[in-house]
Amino acid sequence: MENQIKSEIHKKMPEYIELLSRLVAIPSISFDNFDQSFVLKSAETVKQMFIDAGLTNVQFLIPPSGRPSVYGESLTSPDKPTVLLYAHHDVQPPMREKLWNTPPFTATQKGDRLFGRGTADDKAGVITHLAALEQVRKQLNGNGPNLKFIIEGEEESGSAGFEKILKENAELLKCDAVIVADLGNFAKNTPSITTTLRGMGAVGVTLRVTKAPLHSGSWSGPIPDPAQALCRIIASLADKDGKILIPHYEDGLIPPTQEELDSYKSLGMTEKIFRNDGGVLDQVNLNVPEDEILISLWRRPSIIVSTIESGSRVNAGNVLQDSAYARIGIRLAPGMDAQKCTDMLADFINAQVPNNMECVIEKEDGANPFVTDTTHPFFKKMSDAMSDAYGSPTKFIGCGASIPGAELFRNTFGNIPILLTGLEDPECNAHGENESLYLPDFESGIVAETLFFAKL
Repeated sequence: MENQIKSEIHKKMPEYIELLSRLVAIPSISFDNFDQSFVLKSAETVKQMFIDAGLTNVQFLIPPSGRPSVYGESLTSPDKPTVLLYAHHDVQPPMREKLWNTPPFTATQKGDRLFGRGTADDKAGVITHLAALEQVRKQLNGNGPNLKFIIEGEEESGSAGFEKILKENAELLKCDAVIVADLGNFAKNTPSITTTLRGMGAVGVTLRVTKAPLHSGSWSGPIPDPAQALCRIIASLADKDGKILIPHYEDGLIPPTQEELDSYKSLGMTEKIFRNDGGVLDQVNLNVPEDEILISLWRRPSIIVSTIESGSRVNAGNVLQDSAYARIGIRLAPGMDAQKCTDMLADFINAQVPNNMECVIEKEDGANPFVTDTTHPFFKKMSDAMSDAYGSPTKFIGCGASIPGAELFRNTFGNIPILLTGLEDPECNAHGENESLYLPDFESGIVAETLFFAKL
């Protein structure tokens, strides 16, 4: 059966790439300052794909934001296991469009990669689930597991309403396991199951000094500069090596076990590989030595400034700005709490504000870190299925990013297996310009999920 499945999927790949291209063409950016009608259009397209695939009970599950998740089901028998399949149809903004080598919302194949926003993160996950459904139906003649689909519409903007969706529809979504197809492989052709995720949070900080910008010659000196003040506050958050300086910030940190450390070491990460994959400039030194790269990425917190603004680079002049703004993001390692850490960050910033400046801090919804237990038999079945599909041993890895839904699924359904898979790789540039999907892994991912369903 394995060879038959591989052969059938290989023949169907042009159709699956075409389905993915249809989704990529929709700029479904789920941030408030973008046109949200495209998120609705994306949801409607997924809904029609569900109907075309023969799913039943297809419907929108709508959070307070109005950005729909799409539900559908393919039920075979009550005595068979039920697997809930998750992905998301919203995407990040294109960032700096002039740096794209192809139109961001036109799927463009170049060699063995498909370029376009959402190709890897995470519209490929939607098509992987649908393709595996088609194949398992064909190969098992209706004797496969029960499959339920939920494709979220606001994951990239923080999944603020997803908890409400899960609570209100817990019975509808009830399952024995969840596959979250929104992660990636450690490297191309290296099947990987993610077992830990960092959490996340963010604050927007605005420092204001005057009612309007002023002539710098006439006013600077006596009046403090909000941009410099904000820079000093940001600099106080971490030392030169990135170690966070907020007192007691890491008190709850759970260190990796020796088994986990041995697993990380077996992956063969080197500074050369990491620098190449990240496009790090030759003269720039990393914050950590080579043997701590994966530990730093997966099991330690970090703070970054994703936006800083005071005036306009295009219209810069001799002006003392009235205000300065920064968005400060945090990544949280296992053992840390998103709400507590966001509050601690906000309190620390407030305590550093000089000259009694007006300081407004806006806290964003966050997500807690996630750790899963891999002893459930479903993990062995998925690991074997992925190894068979890729022709390479499956690796258990961590991830420095966040998937808010992972912890929410656990809170809703209890201690069931939550399998974190996906099709990103170090070259895919998810969230950046020129995002792409490695097509051989796209095919192997579909094969792996189909084989997993067959093993159930």
